[in-house]
Amino acid sequence: MRASQHLGRTLARVCLSAAAMFGAATLNAQILTKDDLQKEIATYEAAARQNEASNMAALQAGRIWLHLGTLYQDAGKYGQSELAFERAMRFLTIEPVSKADLAATIDDLGTLYLEMGKVKESERAESKALKMREQSGLKSDLSRSWYHLATLYLREHHSQKAKEFAERAVDAFFANPNAAPEDKIGSLLVLASALCQSHVYPQAIAKLQSGLQMANETYGPEKVPTALSAFLLGYADWKNGDIASASQLMQRGTEVLGKELGWGHPAYLSVMTQYARFLRASHRQDLARTVEQEVKSMRVQLSSNPAYARGLLTADVMALF
Repeated sequence: MRASQHLGRTLARVCLSAAAMFGAATLNAQILTKDDLQKEIATYEAAARQNEASNMAALQAGRIWLHLGTLYQDAGKYGQSELAFERAMRFLTIEPVSKADLAATIDDLGTLYLEMGKVKESERAESKALKMREQSGLKSDLSRSWYHLATLYLREHHSQKAKEFAERAVDAFFANPNAAPEDKIGSLLVLASALCQSHVYPQAIAKLQSGLQMANETYGPEKVPTALSAFLLGYADWKNGDIASASQLMQRGTEVLGKELGWGHPAYLSVMTQYARFLRASHRQDLARTVEQEVKSMRVQLSSNPAYARGLLTADVMALF
């Protein structure tokens, strides 16, 4: 693999993590902390158990399992997330069918497949969701399909396709006064990453600066969206030759992500792996070695836990670092 292609795929993995977090349908469009996420998982698991006991309407049950699937995905519990999405679809295909909810479930399953490294399954699911939305006249939902397809093509290093879909998503989200801020920010990150893959760093940096400012204003400096935006801006600055700015931004991003996600989340391991590469490239070998040892140690610990092993294996199979 050529060095430029390898670096582009590295960024794609980091941005894939960003897209998954930004794109998740969290309650009231809030980005959840690690503790809040576990509390909400417990709440929706209880709601799912109540559904089984009370025989609630299929649509309501499907929506509960859909949301539970996104929560498991946020927590890096990919196997449980896949099962939840599949259960949601079983309920949502019962008449009368809500095409909007069914398309959302198929779409979210596609993003999960992408995180799991199941690229063909992801593309089939995302394309199916897009077609369903087009045929059902769900115009307001097309932007989410474009956003997720852009992420898919970014992962596969199809930079031009990723850029085209990301531009559609960004334009649509920013034209919609009701669009969630995480969708606006996340689509900006994907567009910027597609520009980075094409080595158009100044334009990418401008997009990332906008995303970072929006994340900071919306969530504050100590939250996941701001940290991911800072980390990706640091990456772009690095590739554009500004090592000092890159160092400050990437360090800031990793510190916040460490507090908010922790070593148990595959996305944080991915970010820290990339950060170690930056440290080596900027001639801080001792610090790079320390980070690498921590990453290796945590991967060994988590790989023995079935709840995390699949997500960790995905990172290795995707060979993006």
